[in-house]
Amino acid sequence: MVSSLETLTKSGAMVSSAGVALFVAFVAVLLIFPVVKECNNEKCSFSSSAPEQLKPIVQPGFLALSLVIIASGVLMVRYGRWRSSKKTENGA
Repeated sequence: MVSSLETLTKSGAMVSSAGVALFVAFVAVLLIFPVVKECNNEKCSFSSSAPEQLKPIVQPGFLALSLVIIASGVLMVRYGRWRSSKKTENGA
């Protein structure tokens, strides 16, 4: 029988893997379609050369979301393992 702590640990691993996949997608789009700097006088703007369908991926919010997903998955794994080690220490 699979314990709830084991399920939490496995779920955390899957969540963090999904976050890593999002991060890899972000980096891949950024490498394939670089950001273009356009300056007019002293004011500069940056825009991605990615097609419209991929532009939401090259946003700071997408990067933050992927990092939060990775961190929450790691937190789930760490918490599950910590509770598991506490459980074995107490002999329960």
